[in-house]
Amino acid sequence: MSRANRATQLANPFTDTHTHLQMEEFGFRANREYLASEFRKSNLLIINDVGYDLKSSQDALDIELGSGFEHYAFAGVHPHYAEKTLDCEIDTLEEMLSKRKFSGVGEIGLDRWWHKDENVIKRQRIVFEMQLDIASRLSLPVMLHVRSAYEEAFEIMKNFPGLKAEFHSFTGTKEELEHICDNGYYFGINGVITFKNTHLRESLSREHLNLLLIESDAPYLSPVPYRGKRNMPQYIVETYKTISSILDIDLEKLKETVRYNFYDFISKEY
Repeated sequence: MSRANRATQLANPFTDTHTHLQMEEFGFRANREYLASEFRKSNLLIINDVGYDLKSSQDALDIELGSGFEHYAFAGVHPHYAEKTLDCEIDTLEEMLSKRKFSGVGEIGLDRWWHKDENVIKRQRIVFEMQLDIASRLSLPVMLHVRSAYEEAFEIMKNFPGLKAEFHSFTGTKEELEHICDNGYYFGINGVITFKNTHLRESLSREHLNLLLIESDAPYLSPVPYRGKRNMPQYIVETYKTISSILDIDLEKLKETVRYNFYDFISKEY
């Protein structure tokens, strides 16, 4: 083994707290060995796959990367799919989650960016609250998809005190981030932080480092210099580097911190 490879093995691994390897864009079954090899080259060894409906949730759980990886999965119904999701399907989701193979519930939430019809939003709220109730009863953390609906989500979350939550792909204001952190919720930052004109650079501070999770959200939101291309989980290295620079924190320390935060979020011993 070369000196460089030994150094890579000894370094803290990168953690991707939110990705979607089960999506057809990756063709995971056919490309499993290639993908695993690319992840190893980048020292990306801790990966969390997140569902958005029943099938994708089960598919997330079925991802097998091989030896040397830590793989986790969340199950949930995304707000985009809430309108077409029946109550009995939420019951099925609870059955899936009660088997304890999943590490949490997600991604769930509210989306007023893409959805304007109040009847659709009403169903989103119902499905969101049903899943929050399941998570609360099963003592599972939740990953939240919230767009243009932070205040509404904050109000709903008041009904579920003590529930561990993360605002995935955070793109809100500095004030909204302060509210999230003041309530002890985690927040996820992805490739958007590498974009030239993002306001997120002004929102991040070392004060909130203990609640920071870093994610690829692949196949979406590729970081610079891959912007415009389909995102890959290993590109998360660029997001880590950018956050390391913004917060003036050593990259190895940042990797260790995010790993610890993720473990704490899912109640896994470090």
